[in-house]
Amino acid sequence: MIGGLGKSFAYASILTSGNKVRITGQDVGRGTFSHRHAIVYDNKTGETHIPLQNIEKDQGSFTIYDSLLSEAAVLGFEYGYSTTTQMPW
Repeated sequence: MIGGLGKSFAYASILTSGNKVRITGQDVGRGTFSHRHAIVYDNKTGETHIPLQNIEKDQGSFTIYDSLLSEAAVLGFEYGYSTTTQMPW
């Protein structure tokens, strides 16, 4: 529990600095591991809420991508994505 909370605080710090955060992997939306509660579901309406997308007005974007790929394949995909994405600096 503490590890997941610590990661959420770290993500929030990155986001409020204006930087982007992407979480990609198998079942990261539900968060069976350390990203637990990254997406909160309303049991009655089925609506979702992502708390880290709503910290402050001018924060960086926070996106979650559930993937069918294995963790190793996701790592390769993200490496390729990072080498082709324009960085702000």
